[in-house]
Amino acid sequence: MSNYLVYICQAVRNRAGLERYWRDAPAVYPRNNVDVLAGYGPCEVLDADQDERVEGVVIAEFPPFEQTVEWFNGDAYVEARKDRTNGNDYLGMVVESGVAPVSQRSADKPVYVVAICREIVDQGALNTYWQRVNETLTGYKARVLMDHGRFLILEGQGPVQGVTVYEFPSRDAAKSWHESAAYREARQHRKTSAKYLVVLTESGVPPVEQRMPHTRLAGSTTPR
Repeated sequence: MSNYLVYICQAVRNRAGLERYWRDAPAVYPRNNVDVLAGYGPCEVLDADQDERVEGVVIAEFPPFEQTVEWFNGDAYVEARKDRTNGNDYLGMVVESGVAPVSQRSADKPVYVVAICREIVDQGALNTYWQRVNETLTGYKARVLMDHGRFLILEGQGPVQGVTVYEFPSRDAAKSWHESAAYREARQHRKTSAKYLVVLTESGVPPVEQRMPHTRLAGSTTPR
């Protein structure tokens, strides 16, 4: 079963520190078994049931759950991430895929839809949404990377009740699915039963200077 790190950058107040982290942290990543699917590429919020801010998204396939938690709390990575945590707000989680083995990764440049369940207000209605939503993916060449598997918040503020990530072959496919009649019908059950943040992000890892360009004016101490 695959394991992933899912990170949402929610505020940047120290761009210089963030860039130091981006340059230095890869040296202390686990060797040979990390695959970064998406790292600070262009992203947009598709849906948010409460006021939420998203500056960037990271999705990376990582070693087994307990091993990843041990690495995250180890001295080397704690030291490496000091520059990132100084003034910048993140929500970070390690998540088991929670699904059966999925199809092969797309050969094209895929995009990812990250859905974070923040709060459940009606479990019965939410169960109806969960039963129907994956059926709406038919015809869009999508695959499920994780769907409410075991997770642990490593950094940032909850609540988080679950994490789902879908991979689509293109932005157009993801947007067409999100705007489809089938998904809109299923989403009605979600809207009445839970609070979600849903973000679309492109795959790939841009060079440091090209990541999250809208945050370049962020100062070292002054909030944007």
